[in-house]
Order: sequence, then structure tokens, then C-alpha cells
Amino acid sequence: MSGKWVYMALAAFTGVLLSFELHLIPILISSLGMIRVIHRESFKLLTLYITCMLFFYFVSERVKTANVSQYESPAKIQAVALTFKEYPQIDGNRLKAVAITPDKEKFMLLYKIPSENQKNDLMHNLRSGLTCIMDGQLVRPEANRNEHAFNYELYLKRMDIHWIFEPDSITATDCHLNKASPAGVLQNMRASGIQTIENKFPEKLASYAAALIFGERSLISEEADRSYKQLGVVHLLAISGLHVGIIAGSAFFLCIRSGMTRESVFWTLFIFLPGYAVLSGGNPPVIRAVIMAILLLSSKKWRLPLSTLDIFSLSFILFLIFDPLLIYHIGFQLSYAVTFALTLSSGYFFRKNEQALWQMINISVVSMLSSLPVLSYHFYEFSLISIAANLLFVPFYTLILLPAVFILFAISFTGSPIFNMAAAVVDRVVQLSEKIASAAGSLPFSVILTGKPSTLGMIFIVSGILAFFVLKEKRIHPLKCALPLIFILICHSAIQKYSAYGEVVFIDVGQGDSILIKLPYNQGIYMIDTGGQLSFPVAEWQERRKPFKVGRDTLIPFLKSKGISRIDKLILTHSDADHIGAADELIGELEIGEILISPNSWIKPIMADVVNKAFKEKIAVKEVKAGYGWENKSGSFHFIYPFDDEYEGNDDSLVLYASFGRIDWLFTGDLEKGGEEEVLSRYSRLDIDVLKVGHHGSRGSSSEPFIQMIKPEYAIISAGKSNRYGHPHAEVLEILEEENIRIFRTDEHGAIHYRFTSKGGTFKTVLPYDSERNP
Repeated sequence: MSGKWVYMALAAFTGVLLSFELHLIPILISSLGMIRVIHRESFKLLTLYITCMLFFYFVSERVKTANVSQYESPAKIQAVALTFKEYPQIDGNRLKAVAITPDKEKFMLLYKIPSENQKNDLMHNLRSGLTCIMDGQLVRPEANRNEHAFNYELYLKRMDIHWIFEPDSITATDCHLNKASPAGVLQNMRASGIQTIENKFPEKLASYAAALIFGERSLISEEADRSYKQLGVVHLLAISGLHVGIIAGSAFFLCIRSGMTRESVFWTLFIFLPGYAVLSGGNPPVIRAVIMAILLLSSKKWRLPLSTLDIFSLSFILFLIFDPLLIYHIGFQLSYAVTFALTLSSGYFFRKNEQALWQMINISVVSMLSSLPVLSYHFYEFSLISIAANLLFVPFYTLILLPAVFILFAISFTGSPIFNMAAAVVDRVVQLSEKIASAAGSLPFSVILTGKPSTLGMIFIVSGILAFFVLKEKRIHPLKCALPLIFILICHSAIQKYSAYGEVVFIDVGQGDSILIKLPYNQGIYMIDTGGQLSFPVAEWQERRKPFKVGRDTLIPFLKSKGISRIDKLILTHSDADHIGAADELIGELEIGEILISPNSWIKPIMADVVNKAFKEKIAVKEVKAGYGWENKSGSFHFIYPFDDEYEGNDDSLVLYASFGRIDWLFTGDLEKGGEEEVLSRYSRLDIDVLKVGHHGSRGSSSEPFIQMIKPEYAIISAGKSNRYGHPHAEVLEILEEENIRIFRTDEHGAIHYRFTSKGGTFKTVLPYDSERNP
């Protein structure tokens, strides 16, 4: 089987895919795999290939069957004994951990800590392996409410977790420590090490040290994480296969230099490496590197006929035997995609006599290309300057920063005054590297936006990458090799940008408004409001490291998934946080043609901040009112309210009347009954097909005379699920239902889409639409 294990890995992969994802791609992969075996190999290997594929298919089917919960519906449960499977994560006033019941069912435990004293008590007492008696509520995990958004429900299900458990309280006196498992001991050691780093290292350096030593990335600042992602070197902020290789190599060298025999070194590493995988967080890239290192050591010790590709393939097979669902883990996908490409291309990409610089360039090129499909699918973009960035940052991290933080961590236990001086120097170096990363990441065209590729788009992108490697193997110039992929990416971008279909999306931003209008053939991209959150001052102990932000966590990923990097007009209807609170997150991140605001709405501080940031970014800001409008080949857009320049709040919301997609729209912001009466008095008739209901369906808006005058066929209500205001109010729903208006609600249906051409269009919702409830 020497040199043939790659076929078994491919068979395992296709078997898992055929079970979990029965569509074009797994069928295509399995077919190509069998054709390859039939054409190049023996009938015996074909039999093994099919047997392996069927084995993993049935293993995956069994995993699917077993992945169920004993609880059928949300319920209050009492006196349940939950054991912490891992060291609990405490961030601000939130505690999060995976906990296991006596029946071996896993819950995602989420607890809002009520006081600083209890937080300190929990941080001191909780640990992996601790069992606590708790009362609490089972809650269903939230499915994604926007297209292409992170699906938390599916994410948990793939970890065999079906419920979120919200305890009423957690008290250390109700807990006892079981006999600790080796993994639990190592997890607690990891948590203790991270805490030591937080307490002793300078703040900036501490975030890097925790990431590089223990794989804990939560301490990395939002700005640094964003900069490294734009550079395509964010993998350096976590423990990767490269780090494991350096650590294993260093350990081997030190053991040999200390006089240990090779036999002793082998068994030391055999025990140390799995332990370090747990200490570093147990992420798939680390586990892959550890498995490969152990297989490599074993093959040398026992002279097994295994090539590097065989070792890679065996590690892949072992991973899938352990958990087939790991194929959905982004770290798993990236690690194996890049390693597979580097392994296969090593023979013709990396010649022995080649200069070190060219070797590094080739490694960067292969890494960028092999990761491109995964990054495009999950993050909708990839870094174009990652090749140059890797040349700078990989040596810095592997040769300077990684050894430095390990040495500093060791010195920190000695109490030596050298630690503070050395840590201060390294901290300055880290700060400088962050500034360089930020400057490089902000360069034009540093990131290429791909949007979310379709299945066919993924096939073409992967084909373009394979064409590059095939042509490069034939010693063709790299630029010529890249032409097929460049052509495919240009076509993919053009198809997205100049699609004949337009779309209106009422984005689910919780309790707020945000509406995207994308016209066919790139004739205009407009956004009405951005949503936002009301922020309340909290005590320092309650502050979370990376609190949820509507712009960063909802709007920007959604727009990128659509391939949108520019908004022609950003319409901010009025100065409420739930309508414009996320505007400052979009400014600077996206290109914005102009911002339209209600007259004098900038007198409110929140709008003034947006206007000031727009001016700094040299974005035109216009005050507009009734009479202002524009037209293009796809439709016409006119503001019909307000009529004066005095700003008084909701009743001075910009109201947009638009005609496109063969229907007429009215977007009303937070217009209330007073404003509706002014509209009624000014316009004798408004024929509307779709009404964006004012003020989230509040009883203060949508008066019966107003609804009867405009007579919409559809009403869209943007409101947060279980919001504190009770929106939409029953009175408004009754008026709409009495007029036989079909109602769509973001709180019940998630994001609402209208896809159209010049001939018309159709509505769809992200969550299932209950047609019986909504006439």
C-alpha cells in the first residue's frame, strides 16, 4: 500500500460527503476518484477504494442516526448534575462551557453572571471535570436568520449538541470534583497558564503569548485580528502545523543534546506531542500536525514504507474515523487543503538547489491558492498580498516571536527582574508589527472580494487552481499558469456584479431597520438604514472582549457574501440608534458613494458622529426631503417626506417611494401617525404594492386611514425577536389583516428577500413562512 494511501483518504472523504452532502460535488469527486484508480491502478485497489468509501459512508450514516437528543422540546429541568467537559470560558459577565449530563448528553451552558463577587468565585473554583447540581432552562439554539450567516444551531449540532442550557444559578458549594481525567488535568493546566500570561505579561504581548503558546485567540484585539485577516496571515495568531513542527524539532534537538538516546526521545515525543495538542486547545491543525509527527517518528523507528503523502493520508483517515463531522470544521479544511497541496507540489515546486527566498515564495503561492476555495466559501474574500505578507511575518513569528514568548513564559515563573525588561522590549516589537500589518492591510486591492460561490462556481475555481498546478508542473511561466484562474475569478465577479436579477433584502438586524436594494446589471446599490444597538454603560467587570456588533457581525459579512464592496447611496432615515447605530462600522470598511440624511438630523449626537466620520472619509453627505429623487433604467426613487427642515424625531423620517421590479414600494422609516396625516393631506392617492411598516409595527404608526389610502398588497415589519417593546403591536396586525394584506415579519421569518427582473419577482424568507398564520 506504499504510495496508495492517498486513494483511501479520497475514498474516506467521498464516503463521508455522500452521506452528509448528497449533491453534485461529492458525486463528481467519487466518480473522478474511481476513474483515476481504474485508469492508473489495479482492480484490487479499486475494490479497496470502493470498500473504504462504503465503510465511511455507513460510519457517517451511523453518526447521523446517533446525533439526536433525548429531550424533545424546551423545558425547565431541575437538579441536573452537569460535568464541565472543558475549562469554562468567562468573558465579562458571561460564562460559557460544554457540559455533560449523567446520560452523556452534551449541553452548551450559557450563564449570565449577576455580580462581580460571583464572577471571581467562579473563576477561582470552576474547572474541567467539576460536576455541579443546577436548575435551569433548555433553549433551542438559534438558526441563522440571514442568508449565508453563521448557523449556530448547525454548528452545535455538528458537535452533537442540541440544546443551550441556561442555569438559574451556579454555586461552588453545589459542585464537587470528580476524578480528573488526563485531558481534564491538561485543560486546567492550560487555563492556569493563560491566566498567568494575562496577569504577568504586558496587555498587548499577553494576547499574542496566549495565542502562540496555548492557542487562545480570544485575547487578540479586534483591530489586530482584522489586519492579519486582510493580510492572509491570521493563521500565525494560532498554533498551526508549522508551530508544532518547530516545537517538536526543538524538543528533539534539546533531548539529543542533553544526552538522551533516540529510543528515549521517541517515547518522550510520543507522550509529549498529544499532551501538547490538548494544552494548545486541541484545534484540528494542531492535531493533524501531531498525528503526522507521530506517524513520521513511527515510520522511521520501525522502518515503515510510508511516504509523506501516505502519512498525510493516514492522518486524514484517522481524523474521519474519530469524527466524520470534522469535515465541516474550517480549521480542518484549511489545514488539510494547504498541507495536501504543499505535499503534492513539493517534488516540482521546491527544488533542492533553489534559493531560500524562492522556496518561501513558492510555499506562499501554494498556500494562498490551496486555501482560496475555503476562504471564498466561508469568508467571501482572500488576501492578494498574502504572498508578500508571509515572506515578512512567517520568519518574524517563527524565528523571533515564538521563541521569545516561550522563553518569557518560562522566565515568568522565576520572578527574575529580567522578565519585565525583556517583556517590555518584545511588547514594543509586537506593537510595531501590528502597525505594519494595519498599514499593509489597508492598501488598495489587498483583499479580493469573491462573494459566496455557488456549487458550480466552486467547481470552476477549484478547476482553475488545478490548472495552475498542472501547468506549473510543465515549467510554464507562473503568470501564464495563473491565467485560467484569473479568467474564472473575473467571470465569477462579473456574473455576480452584473446579474440580470435584482434583489431587495430586509436584513434581520434584530430590533432595527436595514434594507438592501440591489438593482439588476449593477445599476445601483442602495441601503436604507443600518440597524444598530442601544448601548448602556456597564461596569468594567461586565465588559466583554468582543461584544456583538450589528455592522461587523451581520451587515458586513452579508454584503460581502453578495459580492458587494460599494454602496452607491446610504440612506439614513433619522437619528435613532436602531436605524443608524451601525453606520460608522460600514464607513471605512465599504466604499460609499454618498449618504442621504433627513434635514438637520445631525443635531442629534449619534447622527453627528456618523456625519463627522463620513467627512473624514471624504464621503458626500446630503440633507434631502420631499421632492428629491433620482431615476435609472431599473426604476425611479423619490422622497415624499418630510416637507420642512425642522427635525423633531420619528415624524421627520425620510420616506422613500420607489418603483422597480414592476411594483411600487414605500419605505417609511419610523414615521408615526402625525407624519402619516401630513402625507395623507399632501397626496390624494398613493398606489403601493409593498409597504415597509413604520416604526417596527408600533401602534403609534400605521393608522387605519393611512393603510386604507395606500392599500398595499404586502407589508414588511422589521422587528427583533421577543423585543422589549412588544413590536409589532396587535392593533397594527389587526388593521393589516382586515385589509387582507400579506404580512412578512423579520422576528418570525428572519431576513425577507424579493428577487426580481424587469418582468417581476418573488418573495422568499430565510426562516419558514407560515402561510396559514399570514393571509
